[in-house]
Amino acid sequence: MKRQLFTLFILLFALQAIAQYPRNLVLLSGNDEPMQVFINGKPVNRQPLKELRISGLTENFYQIKIRFAHSRFRGFSTELYVPPISEIVYAIFLPDHRYRNGEFVIKDVYPIDEDLPYYNPESVFSYGNGMNNNGGQNIQNGQINININNTAGGQLPGGQVVYVPGYEGTVGCTPPVTSERYKSMLQAVKKQNFDESKLRVAKQIIKQNDCMTVDQLVGIIRLLDFEKNKLELAKYAYHYIYDLENYYKVNNVFDFESSVKKLDAYIKNQ
Repeated sequence: MKRQLFTLFILLFALQAIAQYPRNLVLLSGNDEPMQVFINGKPVNRQPLKELRISGLTENFYQIKIRFAHSRFRGFSTELYVPPISEIVYAIFLPDHRYRNGEFVIKDVYPIDEDLPYYNPESVFSYGNGMNNNGGQNIQNGQINININNTAGGQLPGGQVVYVPGYEGTVGCTPPVTSERYKSMLQAVKKQNFDESKLRVAKQIIKQNDCMTVDQLVGIIRLLDFEKNKLELAKYAYHYIYDLENYYKVNNVFDFESSVKKLDAYIKNQ
C-alpha cells in the first residue's frame, strides 16, 4: 500500500512538473472568417484576425472562446488541450451543416523550436504571468504582446492607462475614443433628420472607431427616439465597449422593461 501511494505521489509530481513546461497555441480560421479569441474569459486580440499564435502558455487546458467579426456568425467556446513543450495548431470552423455547434479541429502538433517550420502567423500574442490586462497591445520585435492576466486599476506598469477611473472589471477593447473624437461622433448622429438614419450613422462610426466606454455609448443611444432602434444599437455596440461590466448602465435608456430583458438575453448568448 505504501509503495502504491509513493508511486502515485511521484506520478502526480511528474504531471505537475510537466504542466509548467511552455507550449504554444496556433488558431486558424478554417472558413477564412476573422475572429476574436478569449482565453479563460480574457480577450486576446482586439482586432479580429484570421490566424494568430499564443505563446507563453503553461497549463494543459484552457477555456477558449471564439467571437466572429460578423455578428451573423454565432460564436462558441470549448476547453482545449495544449500539450507541453509543443505547438498545437487548431483550425476553427463556423457552425454550419457539418459542425452544428462550431468545431476546433487539430491540424498539427510538433515540438517547440526556435524556427517553427509550418505556421507563421503575422500576429503573435504572449500569455505571460504577472502581465496586466487592459486589452492593450505592445509591438516588440515584430510581434504583438498582449497583457491578459490581471485586471486594470489605476496607472499600470509600463505606462498603461485606465480609461474609466476606478474600473477594475473585464476589458473588451482599448483604447476608447477621445473626448474630442466623441464630440464629433455625436454631431454626426445629430445631423441626421430621421431616426433610421441616426441608427445607420451611429453603427458606422462605432465600427470605424472600434472602441468606446459605456457612458459614451449611452450618450449616442439617447439621440435615438424609437425603442427598437435603441435596442438594436445597444446590441450592436456591445462588441465595441471598453468597460464591459458597466454595460448595465445601458438599461437606463429604455422605456420598457421588455427591452432590458431582450438586451440581457442577447448578452448572455455572446
